[in-house]
Amino acid sequence: MNYLEKKIKVFGAALDPNDDPLKILAKCTYINRLAQNLIDLQIEIVDPYDGLLKHSKILHQAKFVKLGKVPIESWLTPKPKIEDFHLLDPRTFQEFTNSGAVAEYSIKIESYIKEQILPDIPLMIGVDHSLTGGALGALSEKYGPENILVIIFDAHFDGIPAHISLDLARYAKEHKEEVNVLSPQQLELHDIEAIKIEDSYTCASFLEYIIEEGIILPENLILFGVQDYPGDEMQAEKDKRVLNFVKKYLDYEKKGVSFIPAQKETAKMIMKLKETLADRQTSFVYLSLDVDVSMFEEVLAARFMNAIGIKQSILMEAVKIIKKFITETSSELIGVDIMEIETFMLNKKLKKSGEKDKTIELIDGFISELF
Repeated sequence: MNYLEKKIKVFGAALDPNDDPLKILAKCTYINRLAQNLIDLQIEIVDPYDGLLKHSKILHQAKFVKLGKVPIESWLTPKPKIEDFHLLDPRTFQEFTNSGAVAEYSIKIESYIKEQILPDIPLMIGVDHSLTGGALGALSEKYGPENILVIIFDAHFDGIPAHISLDLARYAKEHKEEVNVLSPQQLELHDIEAIKIEDSYTCASFLEYIIEEGIILPENLILFGVQDYPGDEMQAEKDKRVLNFVKKYLDYEKKGVSFIPAQKETAKMIMKLKETLADRQTSFVYLSLDVDVSMFEEVLAARFMNAIGIKQSILMEAVKIIKKFITETSSELIGVDIMEIETFMLNKKLKKSGEKDKTIELIDGFISELF
């Protein structure tokens, strides 16, 4: 059966356990305004799913079956309720993450897809990228990990344990002039030593977990548009904190993961994608879009904004190549997710510059090209 003949079942999953003090401050400000009746909930975008259903020019089509939202505790969502105010503290979110509870939400997504969606196509619209692991868990069980090619558009490789990432951040803060680690000047806004994140399943590390568990195979994983691939400068560093990051990253490449880093010569990115797909034999394809892959280009509504992403035109060219690959190899697209959407900036227009967030336009183009 051609995948275009299947139903596409759309659902929301707005888990947002970000412990960034600035993000938490934005949530507190929102609650204060909500308490003063300064927010009209009839027009307010509460989470990405609501925003897409309201403003998308694609998802209103009949072939997209809207299922609603997976239940999530309100204090863990982008715009909490007034009664959640006392929970909005970095330490509370860090305790949540350290407890392993993020993985529990991925298990909920896995069960949801098994019970509510399969054998149709899941289209998840959400925030925390870790939930992609849950979607892949359900699909891997049904189709077999050896048969699924996973392609992720992302500015970051989400397979790095917390202790390695934190050590690299500490190094970057000490050596801002020596190594460029995704806008290290932003590190001045955070007290890195106060961060108490332990190694656990998170949006920054979930790929390590699902690879180790055999949910996906490293040789069947492609990442397009990564900004944190360790270049020659980083690989030449002698500090152990940098070396550990480089080794962890490149070990995945040795295991078979294909990285297509973002670069100015975008034609080379497209050529590498074609070459990477040329010898693939898998029967099924899963696509994951982290909107930060185009941050500061057309996208202002990404949860992490710490580099200049790739243009929408390059992203669409890559999607066309993947669609052609699916057609020519008689493969089947079995799932899609669109993650790391920043609700506060979604569809907003900046007053001073007049620049408008085009995240929804990017997502519409992505979905339209595939379906």
